[in-house]
Amino acid sequence: MNAGATSSNAPGGRGMKNRSEFVYDLRSMGLLGHPGEWERVNTTLSAPADLKIEVIGVAEGSPLTLELMFESVSEGIYVSGTVSATARGEDARTLEPIELPIDVDIQEMYVYEQAEGDEDSYVIDRDQLDLEPAIRDAVVMALPFNPSRDESDEFSYTLGEDLEVDADESESPFASLKNLLEEKKES
Repeated sequence: MNAGATSSNAPGGRGMKNRSEFVYDLRSMGLLGHPGEWERVNTTLSAPADLKIEVIGVAEGSPLTLELMFESVSEGIYVSGTVSATARGEDARTLEPIELPIDVDIQEMYVYEQAEGDEDSYVIDRDQLDLEPAIRDAVVMALPFNPSRDESDEFSYTLGEDLEVDADESESPFASLKNLLEEKKES
């Protein structure tokens, strides 16, 4: 496609057998080896498995909206934009079901050749770019470890009566230890 073309259909590989709908064929997109060319990808895909942590996650098969820009540069393809989904799980405080919208920024460089010792880069394999690992990394890292329906950080509760604190004890946590040492010296 020409620079500035917009794609709203399913991922690349049109006519090719791809194992994942997250794999884009850069040759058919007209981006492979053409620095300066770019293409927008606006689509909704089914979420892959394992976009989750212990208490919350994006269910497999739920809608995952991609609004991305693929930009061809000399080193590879720079992918930027947002991924949106709805995470479901349990409120960490009440254990009640909770739904949270997730909007994650993606800014990843996919390289033609991985530099020696660089194990973190995403690599373009056989003219194809697989978005799934980058999306997985970004979405899972954006999930809250303690999801809460209540946005405030403060949470308090009372069981029984409030404890009264001695004025001496409130000064230092070592006040009672100091008193014990003084008693031992006196005896």
